[in-house]
Amino acid sequence: MSRYTQQTVVSKTNWLTDKLFSVTVTRDPDFSFLPGQFARLGLCVGDQQASNADAPPSPNEWRAYSMVSRPDANELEFYSVVVPDGKFSPALARLQVGEPLWIDKTVFGFLTLERFVDGEDLWLVATGTGLSAYLSMLRDPGTWTRFKRIILLHGVRNATELAYQDELIALTQRSANQGAQFIYLPVTSQEPLTCDLSPCIQPQRLNAARLTTLLVNGELEQRVGVALEPIRSRIMLCGNPAMVTEMRGLLSERGFAPGRRGVAGNLAVENYW
Repeated sequence: MSRYTQQTVVSKTNWLTDKLFSVTVTRDPDFSFLPGQFARLGLCVGDQQASNADAPPSPNEWRAYSMVSRPDANELEFYSVVVPDGKFSPALARLQVGEPLWIDKTVFGFLTLERFVDGEDLWLVATGTGLSAYLSMLRDPGTWTRFKRIILLHGVRNATELAYQDELIALTQRSANQGAQFIYLPVTSQEPLTCDLSPCIQPQRLNAARLTTLLVNGELEQRVGVALEPIRSRIMLCGNPAMVTEMRGLLSERGFAPGRRGVAGNLAVENYW
């Protein structure tokens, strides 16, 4: 029995030309996952097919990608950055509607809400395409029943890298109308933000900064308007390993720690590459 299934591209979205894109594919009915988990995607790249013209195509390159889709969606969506000299992401970016993409039947990862007991505030901290895992959580109605407030922080270099922003801004408005509170805070490190890109924060706090710098100087909580406290807060980190490592150390000093046997934690991390 094959360990993977062949699926078909049904749509693509280019967020930033030659750099950021999303691909949506068909879904095997037996494929299941929890929001925050990832799967291995496979492509047939290079000269393999040229040397085996009579053989059916089979994947020879694999990479891990978090599911962006909600867990009950009919299709699977993935968000990617193009690594210019990479073997996989440029080929993934070139896929057209109707072409094949292989998906491993096994899902991986522990960046899921099952790591936590319920709390008042859920903080989702991402850089770059680390946003993927959180989109699946935010699209899942079950997430909203567990926390009074959900705060999404997305760190990027430039505002052009803020993918899915229209959806996230609309979510702030929709959640408020439904009695929930969702705070979306984009953070740019190379240029100031504008009020239309970050409607949740005060105009005087739109300066460029790194997420870790904002945590150290206290401005992160000032921008959000919510205190980051171990008793009431649950926090997830996903993205650049340097950010994850530094942020984890800073949070440890404030009383945040992953769960261990028999003890629930208030911190969960995932290095996205």
